[in-house]
Amino acid sequence: MGFILLAGITLMMGLFAKVKPLKDASKGLVGLRVPIGIVAFFSGLAAFRGGARFVFPAIMGIIAGIFLVLDLIKLIPKAETAISKAEATLTAVQVPVGILAAIAAIIGMFM
Repeated sequence: MGFILLAGITLMMGLFAKVKPLKDASKGLVGLRVPIGIVAFFSGLAAFRGGARFVFPAIMGIIAGIFLVLDLIKLIPKAETAISKAEATLTAVQVPVGILAAIAAIIGMFM
């Protein structure tokens, strides 16, 4: 559940970008978004083994992992125009997904 919480906090960094000291921290986390996303995705898959109690954290871990791994697609030169159009929508949805993932991870830790 720890990496799902970390993925949620990483997705919420858009909220913290307005604060100057945290803006520098969000720039430092850009390189770690993909590895955190991969581990969060597989942590979400593994959480399904915990039974029905962990369905919400598992689903949110998978979704948060996918959002973080989407940064890999931004590196493809041919897909740059399509991604720039969808990026506004993705950033608008990214913060609520991060909040839900963090809440799901906290719930999953204390179950």
